[in-house]
Amino acid sequence: MLIKKLIVFIEKWGLVLLVLCLLTVFGFTVEEGMKPQADAEAISVWTSILDTLTSDSEKAEGWAKVMHLLFKVTLAWAGVRVYMSTAGLKWDNFAARYLVRSHVIIIAGKSEENSHSNTGRQFSNSAGLEVDKSALAIELALSMATSRPVVLNLKSVDESNRTKLWEAGVTLLTEDMAMAAVLAATGAQRASMLIAMRDHYGDNIALTRSAFSHSMDNTELECKCLIEPLSVKRTFRLEDYFENDSLPRIRIFNEAELIARRIMQNHPPDLPVARSNEAGVHLVLVGLGSVGQSILLQLARLGHYRSGKQPKVTVIDRNVKQQWREMLDACPQLASLVQVETQELKIEEITEEDVDRWLFDERPVTMAYVCTKDEIANLRFARLLVNRLQARDPKSDLIMPQVVALDPPGGCVLSDYSVNGLHNGCFHVFSLVPSDLQKQETSKNAGNHLISEMDDARARQFHEGYCAKDRVECEQQPGRQPAPFNRPWTELPETARNANRMTADHFEVKMRAVDYCIIPKQALADSLVLLPDQLELLARMEHDRWWADRILDGWTHNAVRDNKRKFHPNLVPYEELTEPIKQLDRDSVLQMIEILDNEGLAIARTC
Repeated sequence: MLIKKLIVFIEKWGLVLLVLCLLTVFGFTVEEGMKPQADAEAISVWTSILDTLTSDSEKAEGWAKVMHLLFKVTLAWAGVRVYMSTAGLKWDNFAARYLVRSHVIIIAGKSEENSHSNTGRQFSNSAGLEVDKSALAIELALSMATSRPVVLNLKSVDESNRTKLWEAGVTLLTEDMAMAAVLAATGAQRASMLIAMRDHYGDNIALTRSAFSHSMDNTELECKCLIEPLSVKRTFRLEDYFENDSLPRIRIFNEAELIARRIMQNHPPDLPVARSNEAGVHLVLVGLGSVGQSILLQLARLGHYRSGKQPKVTVIDRNVKQQWREMLDACPQLASLVQVETQELKIEEITEEDVDRWLFDERPVTMAYVCTKDEIANLRFARLLVNRLQARDPKSDLIMPQVVALDPPGGCVLSDYSVNGLHNGCFHVFSLVPSDLQKQETSKNAGNHLISEMDDARARQFHEGYCAKDRVECEQQPGRQPAPFNRPWTELPETARNANRMTADHFEVKMRAVDYCIIPKQALADSLVLLPDQLELLARMEHDRWWADRILDGWTHNAVRDNKRKFHPNLVPYEELTEPIKQLDRDSVLQMIEILDNEGLAIARTC
């Protein structure tokens, strides 16, 4: 680490120091030349400067000799700098292979060896299944390096990013190697986590399997495996590629789904109407690409609010009708969970009249997400929306929605507008690779990277509590069989794990519904408890959320439960449930409060 910091310092400041030294010595040389000699008179400063510049290095003496030496060193600096860069990479290769321990490995980019040697893979790539995640890999490395050692394997890294990575303490490998070689070079035998995010999901599966091989002999290693694009992730089953004993240590992820989850956590669409019994959510969604589709699916799962009204979504895109039909083909039940109105428009062609029509809808807009890949188009629509919001009568009781725009990697326009624009705080930017301006605004959350969204701690605790309660009931009722999902977390199918994750994610939605928030326990004088009517409201919201999650997974109602055929008797409105089943929903809410208590958190009235 010390060696690498020294290399970075020399690269960054070496030339500056050489030039300063050269100018200083040049001044001493000129001053020395102006002194009167024994057989000659003193010369002027301009004559001394001219003599210094035209002096012969072989005949130079005193300060002039030092000046010529520094000049030669400065000219040679370009070669030295290249060498320093090479030396730094060699040191990183050595450190990763032999010295770093309990670290995170991030492997990204395209493997030339694997893509050219496999004709089947070439066909898949040409079908559009290859996605570049280099920018995301760099962002993750920089974010995670604040708390733990990180080794990044990425074939191509430009000089500015390489310097940033080194300054953050990231160990960088830029060689293209085969699977086994890259795992050995990154020290996988001693690592605690592997994030496989190469351009093709097949490479990531292969990396994960190789990391779990007996030759690696690392039973503590956890793997995060990127599955892109979204169409592949929807039907992906871990069980098809990995043995059962490996499943507990693997988590698959998709960038668009993580973005959707974070946007809805940071800027919830229900915020202006969370405590209302009448008002519903109305989301304006610009762009129905992978991020927009993920937001719609996340809203279908979590959009169950106090009012009981389905969220309404106005979706705007140039090809939105076809995209929406394809979504319904993949998820037929989506239409029963969200009210979608499509507007087939190019974002550049949207007018003020269009915006006013959406803003002054019979159900007022509560939030707007702008999710295209074009930052200039995102900026135009966001400013148009903000301007129309600010043109409203300030005395009006209409809802003032927030506008959130997605800033593509490398973007700078939206972040500048977020920090310096005249939007009165109603505009926010979401970026995978934060600009310097954004980092200044969000430095307190430096460790809150996208991979942190995959922490299953709460979901696991929730599942363990469910299993413990079911075991008690089995003891109290002799002959009763354990519930189908009363088994260790490691043996749950991914859909069941996701159901627990959604339960954890929905808790803050429930707290907003009763005007509560989550704060550190030490900041609260007296612990609050839910009143009976509040608990009943939240139990109904929990049942609606569970119901939506089940039907999106293909379950249907039947009087007799059948897990293989996905039949369930409880896919009915909350009022039609039996009292013991209602109690399960109440217990779910109360259990989440217990989990928060274990984490040193508590519920409190919103300030």
